[in-house]
Amino acid sequence: MDKLYKTFRRRLVMLGVAVLAIFISIIHITVYVAAKEDIESHLERNAKGIAVSIAQTLMMNVDEYLAFNETRDINSDYYKKMQAYFTSIKNVSNVKFIYTERRLSGNTAEYILDAEPIGSQDFSKPGTIEENDPEAEIVFSSGVPTAFKTTKFQRWGKLLGAIAPIFDREGKLLGIVGVDIDGSHIYSHLQRLNIALIAIYTFIVTLSIATLIKFSSAILDPLLKDKMTGAYTKRYFENFLNREITHAKRVHKNLALMMFDLDHFKNVNDTYGHVFGDKVLTTVSGIIKKSLRPTDYFIRYGGEEFVAMIVNTDIQHVLEVAERIRSIIAASPIFNLEKNQQVSITISIGVADLHNIAISPKELLEHADKALYAAKVTRNTVSLYQDE
Repeated sequence: MDKLYKTFRRRLVMLGVAVLAIFISIIHITVYVAAKEDIESHLERNAKGIAVSIAQTLMMNVDEYLAFNETRDINSDYYKKMQAYFTSIKNVSNVKFIYTERRLSGNTAEYILDAEPIGSQDFSKPGTIEENDPEAEIVFSSGVPTAFKTTKFQRWGKLLGAIAPIFDREGKLLGIVGVDIDGSHIYSHLQRLNIALIAIYTFIVTLSIATLIKFSSAILDPLLKDKMTGAYTKRYFENFLNREITHAKRVHKNLALMMFDLDHFKNVNDTYGHVFGDKVLTTVSGIIKKSLRPTDYFIRYGGEEFVAMIVNTDIQHVLEVAERIRSIIAASPIFNLEKNQQVSITISIGVADLHNIAISPKELLEHADKALYAAKVTRNTVSLYQDE
């Protein structure tokens, strides 16, 4: 496989991987964000529902709640009853904290009830004064329940909160109920989902790379090569000729062109038909390709014209290869089944090389074309371009 083919295959694989990676990234972000938002939305609805339910329960016995607001006696039956009630909610849900507060002045509030056991590190004694959270202030100001996104606490983990208002019988806002749901395990599941998705995408990308490499020929051949002869098309020739000339000059190596033209090919087509003419082209191109190295390039330049680019060799070797190609073709008549006869084919070959002169790709092609023109004067011969 020559350098051009390797280059195009590498680019094809890189392009395929890049497109696939972008596509997968979009899918991954979409799936992960959608899952995260769906889970958070579910948790918010759940937290808000629990907060509202607790607030309604307190409002059903609002007089007892108001009385406890005044005494804040943690040894009272009411406090114990609320402790049991809050504990039962925590036992059947993923609620981590339940509390109630009432607003004092400005943005300060007083702690009233707490679901934590007395003496625990998370217990807040009724009557404790603290500054309102922004979310609590929203409910104190509007009287409308709200839920808010997960907050990361170093001590408590990931919490998603909801707050509901508590009203008296006349509709006066007495305080709020706060509920914090523990989202740590949910986000652990999300992280595992993230890892699983990455593993799946890695497998898909790896499989895609292997598939692209395996079937690169099926993709590249129609783009780069002539369908009939298997030679590279002229479309790409000038690009990689320029690249190879630049490389040859940089590393001080020689580079040569062989330009081929079948002798009297029009007569072959006129006499035996275009189907046989195609057979001649495929046979001749096969002979030329077998005579070239894997590092050389073989191009269909026109109808019956071909070009071979020989890299990293001396001109004497190029002439020997050209002569070998010419003699093999001349000694290999092609059988025409329709007319039941062998048809002799000959070829003219023009050769030109860089010979350490800084010439352009266009000039090198012109030199090879002039050498071919000289060869066609006598036909079935090899001609080397000579400086005028």
